[in-house]
Amino acid sequence: MSPDKSKDTQTASKAWWKEAAVYQTHASFLQASFCDHADSGHGTLRGMLSRIPYFKQLGIDIIWLSPIYRSPQADMGYDISDYRAVDPRYGTMQDWENVRDAIHEQGMKLVMDLVVNHTSDQQHEWFKESRSSRTNPKRDWYIWRPPRYSAAGERLPPNNWSPTFGSKSAWEWDEATQEYYLHLFLKEQPDLNWENPEVRKEIWAMMHWWLEKGVDGFRMDVINFIAKSPGLPDAPKVFPDKEYQPFGRLSINRPEVHHYLKEMHREVLQVALTSGVGETPGDGPVFEYAPYSIPSNKELQMVFHFHHQSFDRKGGGLGRTWNPDWKLVDFKSLLNNWQVKMEEAGGWNSNYIENHDQPRIVSRLTSDHPLDRAKCAKLISMLHTTLTGTLFIFQGEEIGMVNLPREWGEEEYKDVETVQHIAEERENRQRTAGEEDPNMIDLLEGMRMTARDNGRTPMQWDATENAGFSKGTPWMRVHDDYQEWNVAKQMADGSSVWAFWKKMLSLRKEYQALIYGTFHPLDESNENIYVYTRHDPCLSQTLLIVLNLARGPQGRGEPTSWDSKKWNVDLRGARLLMTNRDVALGAQDQGNGDVMELEPWEGRIYLLSSH
Repeated sequence: MSPDKSKDTQTASKAWWKEAAVYQTHASFLQASFCDHADSGHGTLRGMLSRIPYFKQLGIDIIWLSPIYRSPQADMGYDISDYRAVDPRYGTMQDWENVRDAIHEQGMKLVMDLVVNHTSDQQHEWFKESRSSRTNPKRDWYIWRPPRYSAAGERLPPNNWSPTFGSKSAWEWDEATQEYYLHLFLKEQPDLNWENPEVRKEIWAMMHWWLEKGVDGFRMDVINFIAKSPGLPDAPKVFPDKEYQPFGRLSINRPEVHHYLKEMHREVLQVALTSGVGETPGDGPVFEYAPYSIPSNKELQMVFHFHHQSFDRKGGGLGRTWNPDWKLVDFKSLLNNWQVKMEEAGGWNSNYIENHDQPRIVSRLTSDHPLDRAKCAKLISMLHTTLTGTLFIFQGEEIGMVNLPREWGEEEYKDVETVQHIAEERENRQRTAGEEDPNMIDLLEGMRMTARDNGRTPMQWDATENAGFSKGTPWMRVHDDYQEWNVAKQMADGSSVWAFWKKMLSLRKEYQALIYGTFHPLDESNENIYVYTRHDPCLSQTLLIVLNLARGPQGRGEPTSWDSKKWNVDLRGARLLMTNRDVALGAQDQGNGDVMELEPWEGRIYLLSSH
């Protein structure tokens, strides 16, 4: 939406899913970190059922369930063996139906994960048939290729692609049929062949089956990976010292994926009048991602890109190598680029800063020091809720959960990506340094800032044993801070992080310029402050957001100032709507004239006068 949009255009562009607050739970994810109703040690559907009123109290509109399907759990639920069955570790289909009904009774909606780039290997019936012989009717449901051979007669994979996890080949040899199958993730996750119309037809049928059961939409896992480059050529050699290379654009954002998604829209989403959220990893420019969510293209409603998650990684990518010298201007540039250019292109973002694949943002962007943590978590809430795009809140974000304690050893990390990374690095150090037990302290410090497990510790409900998550032994260790940082304690405290989040969710709906208004970044080169406005002339609303993200020694915050006049921001008559410091709201509060004096980690949101 451009600044001169008409009221009619604005009204037509409104949609319930744009205004919604979505809550991602681990109720079904990686043996589950949300709530266990008994003593299994991992979350269950019945455990989640007991917490449905909690979402309503917070101000949530949509619940996103990560995979609950039957799975051998090689990748914690993202390796599905039966798309139409609930995994027994989470409960029964009746349990799922009870959760669905409770969500709908509270006036909320339910979104399910759709994982259709790949399935489980030996435990999915499709792959069992595909693997049984080269002549099986389902052989072409997956991507099989014969081997190549070196000049010396050595058998080689069909190309040089490496998988997303690990640095070896993305191809797995099948001795029985004497061919390789492709897996862009684990070898237990063979890729489906989307070129086969029978595969797509079966996926559409499965989606309709869930929609008929009452699902309100789908979040689609790595949906921009489903199309592969014709001929499956070798990937460019970007790592000269490695045999296998990232597949990159040979299987990310291929032109063919848009053909498949248009068909999905025509056959499923349009018919059911439902929504689709596309997870779209990769490092391409905004214009490659916008088409997925431009309404006239008739594909998806929004995209879940990863670009802003690279701000504290070496090389600017999505690897797990931490860059302790990251710059605020780089973080702002990444966010600003997507906030501005996605709107200009007519697309729509999924607005998230934490999820199951990323560390906790309080630890990454601000400070998890005990004296800073609450104020920083509130500052993060002010940032998150004032960005453009459908709001996605990750489990525990609303109580300020943080990364794993620095004292924890590598045995506490459960994620397959991290385990593989540590094993490969240990092997490399053993080989290059000749040490049987190399020092891994630096690697673990990096994992403490980048590993996916940082966001996967069990939800902290109260101060009882295991944080009220389970009466059994949790699948993953509960964070050591749970007695101080938990839902029960914060819900009873009107000044808590949880209470602040509740106010911010309400503020976002009251001032819808925060949803539909144009995003204007200010003072983009400032290394201490993040400042922007959200402007909607149709609503006669302009909001100014000022966030002090200045970091001092040891990562603690520092005071700073901001001159509003320098950026042509008129504070006369401005009303302070929200701040994370202890002052009265409502009145004008602009400090010394045009210059704001900001405390460490202070944030302010103003409604500017229209004079």
